[in-house]
Amino acid sequence: MSINEEVIRKLANQIWEAEGKPDGQAAAHWERAKILASKANSPDQAVLKRSIDPSEASGPTEPFQPDQT
Repeated sequence: MSINEEVIRKLANQIWEAEGKPDGQAAAHWERAKILASKANSPDQAVLKRSIDPSEASGPTEPFQPDQT
């Protein structure tokens, strides 16, 4: 199964941005993106999901604290 280069390019760019846009890491980012893209296209692999930013998490912002009176 051929992996679309556009998908790899987008993944590599996302990796680059997530790492703070470092210089000289293009080849490493490309290889990681190829691996991620091949896993995403594999029928026996789970679909990759976006990780949740803590600011987007739902629920209480502080743990419950019983009344201390």
